Amino acid sequence: MERLDKILANYGIGSRKEVSKLIRKKGVKVNGVLTKDPGLKVNPDEIVIELEDGQIIRPSNHFYYKFYKPKGYLTSTRDRFPTIMELLPEDLPGKKRLFPAGRLDKDAEGLILLTTDGELAHRITHPRWKLPKLYQVKIETPLSEGWIKTLEKGIELKEGKTLPCKIKPLNQERTELLVEVYEGRYHLLKRMFAKAGTRVLNIKRLAIGKIELEDMKEGEVRALSPEELHLLRREVSL
Repeated sequence: MERLDKILANYGIGSRKEVSKLIRKKGVKVNGVLTKDPGLKVNPDEIVIELEDGQIIRPSNHFYYKFYKPKGYLTSTRDRFPTIMELLPEDLPGKKRLFPAGRLDKDAEGLILLTTDGELAHRITHPRWKLPKLYQVKIETPLSEGWIKTLEKGIELKEGKTLPCKIKPLNQERTELLVEVYEGRYHLLKRMFAKAGTRVLNIKRLAIGKIELEDMKEGEVRALSPEELHLLRREVSL
């Protein structure tokens, strides 16, 4: 059992103080019953909360964050090398149970999703759901128009053909690119561009589905907003 204000704060509605004030002033409905008690003890797995503006929240004992992974850290919960977990605040709610939904190479940077929700993490990473992932990629030598079209159609790798992707040049030399892929194979981007005869110099993930890195700084972690979580769950049919 948890306090109602703590559940809503962990969900990203606001700070604990802001949530308590909201509940006392306007009230919320818990399973259809209006309450103005921020300290009401409830089971997050068994309730539906309705805010005064009509927003419906179905909380569970899960946590959802987005994180800006810097270069030089492993996307892992434990390793003999530095991991992203070492960068998280000690008092971050749910920290001990968090795990990354997908990976980024040690020398890559950008958006990582962290959660305690195994089903959501599975759908984020499984190719069945074709959740788009957007990267800014810098390569060593220019990529020809022909190779852009070839890569976009899919190319043969050791374990099979890649799914179609989208590539948009960001400079005239075609050495800086926006790449949208729909799968998460091991070293996928490096292997794709190696087939085209060039080497990847930098990878930065900008988005996972509709969840964007935005203006986050390296090492920063933010709770997903209710809107972000709703969009993400809808994209993977949850």
